[in-house]
Amino acid sequence: MSNLGERIKARRVDLGWTQDQLAKKSGISKGFLSDLENGKRNVSAENLMGIAQVLNVSLDFLMKGDDTLPPRKEIQIPASLSEFASLEGLSFRQALTLLQMRGQILANRSAGTRSATDDFDWRKLYESVKEFLDE
Repeated sequence: MSNLGERIKARRVDLGWTQDQLAKKSGISKGFLSDLENGKRNVSAENLMGIAQVLNVSLDFLMKGDDTLPPRKEIQIPASLSEFASLEGLSFRQALTLLQMRGQILANRSAGTRSATDDFDWRKLYESVKEFLDE
């Protein structure tokens, strides 16, 4: 495959997803995704990262076609976050961002103060960062 758009499309097709499904999961418009896949648009680093995460591929693969790197770790969305995201109408990318923020918060705490993922107060975190989350 020779370009970014072709690699995105190939991975999307491998997963059996429509453009609409990938666009929704990635938090971008279907029209933008179509233009991207057809080489008519450039993509920001943030959108590219979101697409890579949703497709479960590395940025190296999307940018260069380098699939010799180890595959990305599968992302597990905790049930409590999934339920909260559904209630709040959050996109996959917004939920993933909350999960990553939670990981950063817990990484800065001592091991003795870590709480289980399903006991985490997602609403409190969301309320404190929602102005920074992309719509």
